[in-house]
Amino acid sequence: MTEGGQHENPERDGQAPSPNPYPGSGQPPPVPPTGGFTAAPYQGRPAGDPTAQWSAHPGPGQQGPTTPGAGQPGSTAPFGYGPPQGGPPTETQTTGPLDFGTQSGAPFSGSVPPQQPHSGSGGGGGFGKKALLGGLAVVVLAVGAGAGAGAIVADRNGSSSSSTSLATGPTETSQPAAEPGSVQETASRVLPSVVSITVGNGRQVGSGSGVILSSDGTILTNNHVVAPAGRGQVLVSFNNGSRAMARVVGADPVSDIAVIKADADGLTPVTVGASSNLTVGQDVIAIGSPLGLEGTVTTGIISALNRPVSTSGAGGSQDSVIDAIQTDAAINPGNSGGALVNSKGALIGVNTAIATMGGSQGEAGSIGLGFSIPVDQAMRVAKQLQDSGEVNHPSLGVSVRASTDLEKPGALVASVVKGSPAADADIPSGALITGLDDRKINTSDALVAAVRSHAPGDTVKVTYSVNGQSKSAEIKLGSM
Repeated sequence: MTEGGQHENPERDGQAPSPNPYPGSGQPPPVPPTGGFTAAPYQGRPAGDPTAQWSAHPGPGQQGPTTPGAGQPGSTAPFGYGPPQGGPPTETQTTGPLDFGTQSGAPFSGSVPPQQPHSGSGGGGGFGKKALLGGLAVVVLAVGAGAGAGAIVADRNGSSSSSTSLATGPTETSQPAAEPGSVQETASRVLPSVVSITVGNGRQVGSGSGVILSSDGTILTNNHVVAPAGRGQVLVSFNNGSRAMARVVGADPVSDIAVIKADADGLTPVTVGASSNLTVGQDVIAIGSPLGLEGTVTTGIISALNRPVSTSGAGGSQDSVIDAIQTDAAINPGNSGGALVNSKGALIGVNTAIATMGGSQGEAGSIGLGFSIPVDQAMRVAKQLQDSGEVNHPSLGVSVRASTDLEKPGALVASVVKGSPAADADIPSGALITGLDDRKINTSDALVAAVRSHAPGDTVKVTYSVNGQSKSAEIKLGSM
């Protein structure tokens, strides 16, 4: 794998290759009424059975929760909806994190199509990315149609009223005021700047999230959210309930960033923050549309910084290695392209991927390991996409793989591109790169992520060893 984004089937730090994200016979999931979707297995509602009980597909040895139909008590499952208990499954599970399902009705035409009945025996012929990191699978967070259905349980009596006839103490019906800087106050300010994105291409539909950058409709999102659109259509749903069609201005699979332009005006742009001065433990808020549930707010902290995360391409698509912000804020499929903000409401990251246990059934859900693209990198790429539709990425000019010596971690240089910055600095093949500026490089992905955190023309200090002798070089990064 080259640090510039080209891949040559390298050894990737001793990791097992990613599983096929498209198992089964190619039968897709149904389209939900709200365009919600899942990066984990799910199954379609049986035709003509609005009150059927739904069972979430558990992992091996696990008991899955259930989501009842209207008027039935029970718990809700974030995704993995199946057929009525005791009945045969309507389709086998899929593992593609993007899994746009094929609708059996009319093609997408500017609004979210109604849910259609579906049966079959295969995973969806969807789009997705999945990579193994040790025992974890990392999946991007746009999801295919089907997850939104059953995610909400109606009140048994259809009423929200409560009785205080048995209470003998005082009552207090007012709610506490939103204190400045609180989650409540911050969320109320940021929610109008976060949108839900539904993508339709022929009979394929899926959705994700986005962040408004300008009042005239410029929106930041992930490449993997809009890439399946192709020549199809993109629909944006705003926090106030309005909708507008949008076009893709530019998309970059290497950074997994895209810019779209909605046919709307008078929007509320997000406050753009910085990611270069973040600290571990800092409070953060994630906002997006997980599972099609628009305007969802979750909280957490920054768990780690400069985390190299690879969302390996599926179906021959290009790998994306993210120099990620790690957070324990609950983010789920559908959060892709949504906002990670600090307590001031400033955008610090674009939510992109989560780690899952990577079971054989392909379960995907929040386990407290979420990853966001730092806003400094996202905005740098977004500006290039808006200006020219193309992106120049920084390049060191080496192809690297993992070191095979456990006592000497680093990125082992397999080859050096002639005339590249690395060649000009006399870094030879066989060198072990162990640092870039003040960052330790323990894996090949760590080097890729570290280089991509910079811009072409930046000067970096590369630390490496040759035959056990430590060396360093000041290198001006090229572009590719």
